[in-house]
Amino acid sequence: MTVAEWPDAKRSLDAYDLSGKRALVVGAGSGVGRAIALALAEAGADLALCTVTTDGDEMVAVRKTARQVRELGRTAIDTATDASSGQGAQVMVRQVAKELGGIDVLVNAPSASGGFLGKPATKVSDAEWAKVIGQNLSATFFACRAVGKEMLKAEVEGRARGRIINVASALGERGLANASAYCAAQAGILNLTRALAQEWAAQGITVNAIALGWMEDSPALGDPTPEANQTVRYIPMKRAGRPDEVGPLAVYLASDASGYVTGQVLFVDGGLTVHL
Repeated sequence: MTVAEWPDAKRSLDAYDLSGKRALVVGAGSGVGRAIALALAEAGADLALCTVTTDGDEMVAVRKTARQVRELGRTAIDTATDASSGQGAQVMVRQVAKELGGIDVLVNAPSASGGFLGKPATKVSDAEWAKVIGQNLSATFFACRAVGKEMLKAEVEGRARGRIINVASALGERGLANASAYCAAQAGILNLTRALAQEWAAQGITVNAIALGWMEDSPALGDPTPEANQTVRYIPMKRAGRPDEVGPLAVYLASDASGYVTGQVLFVDGGLTVHL
């Protein structure tokens, strides 16, 4: 048995069962974050649900997700933090680890609508650049760093394991005019994922990313019908994605079934990134 193997890992269909696993979803008030949280709960995980900012509407949305998780018979605690603050993320993670008894799965799912900026590069102010990088790349790094410490601490006790899933945008791979700050932040998340995967693989912690194309709740999508929307016409599937189409992939990446998958970026984009 190598260092990174889990001796009690489940196999076959049982490998997708998350019973007994404890998951933290940062950004659980967004469409995709909520869908992932509910999918993890349906698979058996208990959850901590956190905001990305301390915005009141986002806090209400996270509490709504927590209620839905409890209706599925799972434990759900909700909390709020400014995820772009390293100290805030550290305090939140320690609190969650204490209340849940540990963290087995981290999902970073910041809402695109909160961190997107559509503006020519020459018009982007220093403050706007810092905000976009903070709400996207920095927030993801701070959560990974804080949860990584908890997972590595468990390794010292002889039970290291962990699953980290970073939800990003396909724009980190392809880029888009007039969205330079957002595209840069998303590209950073993809390479952060690859770097952390190498850093923590030997300790049994996998780190992967889900890169989304245009979703139904993507900012500035507009009319989602192909006849009225050039963006949608460009997507090979000729439609925007639905949040509930992301949840099953997150369950796979959070489960024992994905034990040999790390450092990967899996695109859920209707064929967008392979369309020349």
